[in-house]
Amino acid sequence: MMTLYTAIGTYKLNAKGLPTVVSGSRECGMVASELLLWSSLSFRILTYQELRKKFYEQERELHILDEMDFDHYLNRLMMRGLVVSGKDVTGADALYNLLGHLHVQPVPDGWLEKVLSFAKLTLFRKMPAAKAAGVFHSEKLEPMEKQILTLVKNQTLSTAELIRCTENGQTTIKSNDELMECLYSDEDSDCEKLVMEGRFSGIRYTVLSAVANLYMKQRIVFQLV
Repeated sequence: MMTLYTAIGTYKLNAKGLPTVVSGSRECGMVASELLLWSSLSFRILTYQELRKKFYEQERELHILDEMDFDHYLNRLMMRGLVVSGKDVTGADALYNLLGHLHVQPVPDGWLEKVLSFAKLTLFRKMPAAKAAGVFHSEKLEPMEKQILTLVKNQTLSTAELIRCTENGQTTIKSNDELMECLYSDEDSDCEKLVMEGRFSGIRYTVLSAVANLYMKQRIVFQLV
């Protein structure tokens, strides 16, 4: 049996300059060890063993001493909905159980966001300009990855909904009416049914791979809705 984990939400500093994670409409504060574990999963999908190893390596590197162990913080973050898991016999099925119900949200990738990021790195964090220029670099996207980004440009869609859109040949979703017509035109259709049906779709591996790659390329984040 394989279990995969990933992080939910986005990192930000709140008005008081304290680290928080924004998940949906919630702004969640964290203690140092929680933030360390969450950041270990941000833009990563890891097994339990990989995550545990990474957590303790970073604790030692940052000289963090804590009475609580890894499992305490992992369970706490999962209860708060800031870390999620998917389990199954095969890696592909575990990945679907992890991502199928998660909603995909694009990371801002405009020129203004990159310029602001560059300024923060060079002016406030004193990072060399040559290294900070990495914020302007974007990895090349595959056709399916581009299609996923187009689909979530105007609507926040779950991975299961993205699978159904692809099955129906839908390349853009511009309104709620268009969303309902494409995904929920049948009276008995709902989110849970789409997740269940997506498990048996012939294109689920293609869409799952594209979603996972976009996440690791830091082009999307996951949200629970």
